Amino acid sequence: MADTLLGQRVDAIRRLARRGHAAPLAKVVAKARAEDIAAIIGHLTAPEQRLVFTQVKEDRMAADVLSRVHGDDFMHLVENVAPERIALLLTHLPADDQTDLLERLPEESREAVMQRMKGEAREEVEELLAYAPDTAGGIMSPGAFTLRADTTCRDAIAAVQEASDQELIYYCYVEDDEGHLVGVTSLRNLLTHPPSTRLADIMSRDVIAVRTETDQEEVARIAGRYDLLAVPVVDSQRNLVGIVTVDDVIDVIKEEAAEDMLLMAGVRESTEETGGSRFLVPAKRLPWLLVTLLGGLGIAELIHHFDPLLRQELLLAGFIPIVMGMEGNVGIQAATVTVRGIATGRIDGSVSRAVGQEVFNGAVLGLFFALAIGGYCLARFGDGRVALSVALAVLTGMTSAALVGTLVPLTFRRLGVDPAIATGPFVTTAMDVLGLTIYLGAATVLLGHLGA
Repeated sequence: MADTLLGQRVDAIRRLARRGHAAPLAKVVAKARAEDIAAIIGHLTAPEQRLVFTQVKEDRMAADVLSRVHGDDFMHLVENVAPERIALLLTHLPADDQTDLLERLPEESREAVMQRMKGEAREEVEELLAYAPDTAGGIMSPGAFTLRADTTCRDAIAAVQEASDQELIYYCYVEDDEGHLVGVTSLRNLLTHPPSTRLADIMSRDVIAVRTETDQEEVARIAGRYDLLAVPVVDSQRNLVGIVTVDDVIDVIKEEAAEDMLLMAGVRESTEETGGSRFLVPAKRLPWLLVTLLGGLGIAELIHHFDPLLRQELLLAGFIPIVMGMEGNVGIQAATVTVRGIATGRIDGSVSRAVGQEVFNGAVLGLFFALAIGGYCLARFGDGRVALSVALAVLTGMTSAALVGTLVPLTFRRLGVDPAIATGPFVTTAMDVLGLTIYLGAATVLLGHLGA
């Protein structure tokens, strides 16, 4: 029932926005959730997006919508909004969301908005802006619910009830007299132990925490590995400076997944990330296409080099797409599995096992398809030498492709480069060149030719 009503409301907003009917649109928008409005905005044109946003009359909801839209949609919504209005909307958001929105504004607009923010809120945001946006410090909520170790459960519960300034309280963090993080306990522990019990007696002293400079992807992995609703963030002296909550972790996972998908396709930047210049987007994609071009030219040179062989054994040319396709797919599969293993932390500590498993997979698949393709060639054309060449090339090539597809992302990670690049044009082109080289090289040896 709820899904039906939601679908009807979404359709109504989209239809009214496209027709420009502001009055009835305002009535429908008033009944919708900020999450739904943000999702709908992503399917509208820029003028329609602005029309829908102007019908959001409640400041808190308007701020929530801004915090949930992404990419160019955000820039469309704030394009003609006065800095005073943006500063007012930011007051309805927690400090980490304020920082996120300010980082997405052009520098000039960001300064104009910050000048109109109140002193305490501005100082808090400036502190967060000092951290890199993709680190724990950049995504954390400043401050946390903290108490001393000698506090009793009774007093701790009273403190929770009085903590109106805390947006979310998942855990009670325990500090010593110097402000160092020394323990943590759950709210459940406060309720299930006698009121006179001290926190020192029920807290866990093995606190899982991250530093302010820890990469956000590592923070997400830690939260997932230990099933944490919040991850404490400490400075170099282990003073608690903030927490990364589960909603921030979900945003990081979505952001990293989207980034990896773009990298896999050889695409990364949007017009928002390039300062709004439409010409910079194709310029950023150009290097990836140049990789493909160079790979294609390399393949052309290889074919030319083996031209005498292909002229004499024309049948070999017909199997080139099959050999290259099989090896390319195995390489991409191995690279994708490896990148996922890196992202989830499963490969850490067992690199050799991961490499060995993928090579084994490639060898088994290679043997199966070598027999299948070689058998087809022998049955269809009756040429045992060509059939053996194709079979050997498929077996060797698919095994090698699995090895390369695993080692490349691991190497990229060691060099500090995003391993997701390994599943894009880079490895695809490398697999094509490698596969063709193995195929024609094996054919040259087995058929008794020396090439050109």
